[in-house]
Amino acid sequence: MTEWVIEGFRGLSSTGFSQRRTGSENRVKLLLERLAARHLTDNEITEATLGSGTDFEIQRDKRLGNPVMFTTNGTDYHYVAKQVIN
Repeated sequence: MTEWVIEGFRGLSSTGFSQRRTGSENRVKLLLERLAARHLTDNEITEATLGSGTDFEIQRDKRLGNPVMFTTNGTDYHYVAKQVIN
C-alpha cells in the first residue's frame, strides 16, 4: 500500500490540515474529493457533478521521475496529496 502526505491550503497558505496516510490512488482521490466538497455550497456540488459548467477535477502531476502527486482544482480551498518515497 502506498503512503501519502495530504495537506490543505487556502490560497497559498496552509490550513493546518496535514496527515500522513496509507491507501490506494483511488482512495486518496476519493478523500481529496470529499475534503474539497466541504468548502462548496450544495449548488456548487450539484453543478460540479451534474452541470455543464466547470467540473471539479483532481489533477495528477505527470512529470516523469517524480513521486505521484494529486491536487484539487480551485483558487481558494484546495488539497494536495503527495506520494511518500522511502
